[in-house]
Amino acid sequence: MFGLEPANPAERLLFPIPDGRRGAVFDESLSLLRTLLEQPSVDFAGRFHTVRGASIVPRPDPPLDIWLGGSGPAALRRVDRLADGWLGSFLTPEQSGRARETIQAAAGEAGREIEPDHYGISLTVATGGIPPELAPSPGPASRALIPPSWSRRTGRRCTASSMDTSRPA
Repeated sequence: MFGLEPANPAERLLFPIPDGRRGAVFDESLSLLRTLLEQPSVDFAGRFHTVRGASIVPRPDPPLDIWLGGSGPAALRRVDRLADGWLGSFLTPEQSGRARETIQAAAGEAGREIEPDHYGISLTVATGGIPPELAPSPGPASRALIPPSWSRRTGRRCTASSMDTSRPA
């Protein structure tokens, strides 16, 4: 499972990419990965990556599926072009359903198909009820149950028992 943005902003420092090029670098990386998964030896010369005689050993047969995350228009187009599956996060079931419909329509237009069991959604569950600071607010439901800094700050799943609300968001 791959996604364009790291959950922790500090991780961006580990993979410096010129501003405005993250999507292009990511797309090329996925194309290179797919080629490596499908061919025994790869020569690849792209705009950002160059490899000669590269291989994955042992190469899985059949090749592993590539799943992507993301929910924005560019991310959903990327799934239809470059992925075998999609895993949405921090979305309501309704938003996830619309994303799936968008991916299916775009994949169909491109002559591709994402298998019906290759869609998923990551849901956050709070046992014992939803803490008041996480309660949905009126308006768009996107990320309503997740504090804005949660994934960026900790990279952990949020549960009522493990959540540290003592730090400011």
